[in-house]
Amino acid sequence: MNYYYGMAWLLGLLLWQSPLYSQSVNLDSFAEVQALNVQNCAVVQVNAGWNYQNRVEVEKLAKLCYVAEIDLNNKAIGAVIQKEWNIKIVPTIIIFKEGEEVMRYEPGISMRFDQQEVFEKIKKEIK
Repeated sequence: MNYYYGMAWLLGLLLWQSPLYSQSVNLDSFAEVQALNVQNCAVVQVNAGWNYQNRVEVEKLAKLCYVAEIDLNNKAIGAVIQKEWNIKIVPTIIIFKEGEEVMRYEPGISMRFDQQEVFEKIKKEIK
């Protein structure tokens, strides 16, 4: 019986550490990106896999707005999103209201955000 409790504990620990545990959605197709148009409010973080350590934990905003992430390394949509949305630096956070971009946050040369500062700006914009 202790074996099963140990395995359950280990599984819980792994899920807690997993990025899949977050409430943000990874957009992997153009259909999913187009679905942003039906959202009243959406916060989308565009990043690249090699820059994952500098991402902002946008899933913490899921109670306020639809939250999604796009990886520019995605061969299906990455290059098109980068061109169409004019992404110059990663991570870039874009706020959409009813499908229209209303605000964009881009970091400086360090490719890092002050997460708390960005959260405050986003909260002001979506309210």
